Amino acid sequence: MSNRRWPKVVLAVAAGAILAVTAVGAGVTAVLGQLEGNITALDVSDETGSTVTSSESVVVDEVTGETAPFNVLLMGSDSRAGKDNKGYGSTAKFGSTERSDTTILLHVSADRSQAVAVSIPRDTLIDLPTCKNSNGDSVNGGTGKFNEAMSRGGPGCTLKAVENMTGMKIDNFMVVDFGGFKAITEAVGGVEICLSEAVNDPLSGLKLSAGKHTISGEEALAFVRARKTLGDGSDTSRIRRQQAFLSSMAKKVLSSGTLLNPAALLGVLNAATESLTADPQLANIDNLRELAVSMKDLSPSNITFTTMPWYPAGDGANVLMNKKKAKALLNAIKNDTAWPPKAANDQPLLRTVPENIRVEIINGTGVKGAGKGAKKALREQGFIVVNVKNGDPVAATTLIYDPEWDNSAKTLAYSASATVLEPLAGSGSTLQLVIGPDFTGTKAVQISEALKDKTANINTADESYCAS
Repeated sequence: MSNRRWPKVVLAVAAGAILAVTAVGAGVTAVLGQLEGNITALDVSDETGSTVTSSESVVVDEVTGETAPFNVLLMGSDSRAGKDNKGYGSTAKFGSTERSDTTILLHVSADRSQAVAVSIPRDTLIDLPTCKNSNGDSVNGGTGKFNEAMSRGGPGCTLKAVENMTGMKIDNFMVVDFGGFKAITEAVGGVEICLSEAVNDPLSGLKLSAGKHTISGEEALAFVRARKTLGDGSDTSRIRRQQAFLSSMAKKVLSSGTLLNPAALLGVLNAATESLTADPQLANIDNLRELAVSMKDLSPSNITFTTMPWYPAGDGANVLMNKKKAKALLNAIKNDTAWPPKAANDQPLLRTVPENIRVEIINGTGVKGAGKGAKKALREQGFIVVNVKNGDPVAATTLIYDPEWDNSAKTLAYSASATVLEPLAGSGSTLQLVIGPDFTGTKAVQISEALKDKTANINTADESYCAS
């Protein structure tokens, strides 16, 4: 099998390391003490001009003394070095890295209420920066693919490329390799994925039936690398599947089954940190401990995955960064404001407008005429009410829906303040809203403009969807 056919993205481990230590809060102190020395430190300050030292806090602003926003560049490496990477080809040029074909810019807000992870497509054509190679020689820049930065000058060159693209200064990074990816998926006991269609991909070795599967190790590696026989065969399509994998892994790592089991937790943290190369500041276990405690309350529903907006380069293979559409996203990161912008203070991330949602109302209040009142309220918000009927009394407003229309269900549940959700496979595209005595009306729904950009592929880590 050609070396180039092996997966280009193993970023899940890097993000998993942060998510794992994030989740345990103060309890991580004792565990991390056993991991001292696991992370390989790589100083790229001569390349980036960074003045941050390993002793400086990654949490507290040195000037204000307040908790600061946190930005880190997560890089997946296709390094073949190391005992867990045998058979994958040549060894790395830079520490544990060789090429990074997918990179995530992770931003965590100062108040630790939310995080946004931005994938940068490997095939984005950019102005590559001038960098130093492994011999210390200067390599001139020029137009090329984003993933060429790593092979030219290691993580430092990739940092410079991202800084040029975003206009942001980024001091911290993490890099993970093939072996690390396999280790963490095995340490968490496998990651659940879903396929909308059966796949038999000879290039990656992935052979799975349609539906849900729990995968780990080599099979998980195949899932994140499969490309030609899934979706439209593009790298941007594959990013969407990788984000689904990472979302699922985040939920698994943050589950009580992992966090409340010391042996399982230590296994996850050991697998995650042992396979990491990071800047000296993040390689400092005390800094990682402080970061973990500061992020202890961050939940999957508040971790947003997205892709840097792009458009086709016109050559049938590559893409270009859509700077106009990316501006709002990057400004939100720079200014530490919510992304996507909140449409309403209490509204979750909604992506389906009421005008596209069919609803059958079932009156479960026992009050005559309540169904007609609910019909009027829903239609005022734009929902398509197809029927109203009486039903058995319920204690609380209940939404019955086919999981295939979960996004529609989220919109209706929010607008009608449904407190009980009952997924029912095969029930079709019409949602059933059983109104109870707690039903008092509807709330307006607003869909963020950011969600209308199809290249952004915005989703939160608590969402589940089938890969195509």
